[in-house]
Amino acid sequence: MNPLQLLFTVAIFGACGVALWKGEWPERMTAVALFSASLASPLVESSLFSSPEYGILAVDIMLLGWLGALALATDRFWPLWAAGFHIVGTIIHIARMVDPTVVPPAYALGQVFWSYPVLAALASGALVEAPASRARQREAARGGSR
Repeated sequence: MNPLQLLFTVAIFGACGVALWKGEWPERMTAVALFSASLASPLVESSLFSSPEYGILAVDIMLLGWLGALALATDRFWPLWAAGFHIVGTIIHIARMVDPTVVPPAYALGQVFWSYPVLAALASGALVEAPASRARQREAARGGSR
């Protein structure tokens, strides 16, 4: 495992771990989706980024669908950020399809780079928005403000 793979492994286990530990259903389900996508992507990788990675594009589109639906269905801000960051990573596939001169390391790095802000958005949602949501729910259960 090279240093960049180790860094991503630590980042995904950290962000998903925080989401599973401190988050509510949106964070927990997204942790499962992100972890699943990170496991599926190497399985569908076909050319080590020397040509468009259609399998990874399919995984990225499914993840983008989840993040977009979550952003529309919840009252949280972090899914909007996560979806925005992830759409940039997804568009990089289209850039590679349109311009075959994009070198494989730049294509691969562009893919990996945009996953870190997605993970940061998830972790911040679990640490900031989930506790705030629980506090609002407790307040509503006590009868609101008095």
